[in-house]
Amino acid sequence: MDRAADTIPYRNIHNRDRLVYLTHSDGRVAKSLGDAFIAHGFQVSILPDCAGLARLMAIRRPDLVLLPLCDDAGTIEGTLGALEVARGQHLGIHTFLLAPVGVRAEQVVTAMRRGASSAFSPPYAAAEIIAAAQDLFRADIHVEAGHDGVESVTVKGFGTLTYRERQVLQYVIDGSTNKEIAADLGLSYRTVEVHRRHIMEKTGARNTAELVRLAIAS
Repeated sequence: MDRAADTIPYRNIHNRDRLVYLTHSDGRVAKSLGDAFIAHGFQVSILPDCAGLARLMAIRRPDLVLLPLCDDAGTIEGTLGALEVARGQHLGIHTFLLAPVGVRAEQVVTAMRRGASSAFSPPYAAAEIIAAAQDLFRADIHVEAGHDGVESVTVKGFGTLTYRERQVLQYVIDGSTNKEIAADLGLSYRTVEVHRRHIMEKTGARNTAELVRLAIAS
């Protein structure tokens, strides 16, 4: 039985597989926040702008995106485009907005309606932003008691796969086709397809090659 997530101490090691994408026109802001996230165990990629961020999201799913609410001209089209890409992934990507001084309330409302998770005002306090991120990620931590009474902690990703999904994953890693997996496990071809889709969704892999790479590296 899983123990409630809010009773589990959150440690930096829980962030080791968490990927953060970050962009901001002020390089000092981007570096400061990036360094703070790295110090807490996150993997961080700093992108030059929202367009680059959107392109990278389409290639590899991040767990969290930090981006400015608007560009230097005060427009939010680039941010809204990135939010649409994040929503289109259907993989639970969290998005934090870095609002400028004097931001208009309607801009924040528009972005939140497009799927932004939260917004922060300057000066951007790294500790506050990281705490907010960890509060979101805490729900993905699971603790189960093993047969020997030792508790096992897993974080969303490969740790959330069911026993059958892990079986199918091992066959995929070994290079088996869906037809071969179905025959060996006594499942229908369609059931194997469903399991593989669930595995891809839970791990954030975009294709089989990336899935195998992530599984081997995990």
